[in-house]
Amino acid sequence: MFPTIIEDNSNNNQPIREKIISTSTELGNTPFFDYQNKQIILENGSPKLISNVEAVRQWIVLFVTTPKNTYKIYDGTDFGTSIRKLFGKKTLNNGYEEAEVEREIREGLPLCPAISRVTNFNMEKVGRIVKIYVEVELFNGDLVNETIDVSYLVR
Repeated sequence: MFPTIIEDNSNNNQPIREKIISTSTELGNTPFFDYQNKQIILENGSPKLISNVEAVRQWIVLFVTTPKNTYKIYDGTDFGTSIRKLFGKKTLNNGYEEAEVEREIREGLPLCPAISRVTNFNMEKVGRIVKIYVEVELFNGDLVNETIDVSYLVR
């Protein structure tokens, strides 16, 4: 179910996607996580399982809302974004923040075994929230749209 990462230090410029061996373009079953209440949803005492498009949507939200280089489990995988770090400044926005977040998302979302590529991306700041609109194409040809709200602190 989980991909294997090959440790090869001979070519550090190789994208992380090419270092991952996956035998499937499916996510399989995954526990359903409620991001608002920050808990796994249970049905009859067992985790509620989701798959296919619902699992891809959950994966997108997890990727975008996970701070990059914070959790040891994601070391060396480029998993997560720098949204909170980049947008948490009082300086005027010169476009660098948006470009960097877009690059991280466009390069990072295809790490999901089911996602072929990001086909559309948009972002807007609304107060202390960054709204991210993403459309991805799956390997089976389906398009998945997701909107993610990420709050940040102004320093």
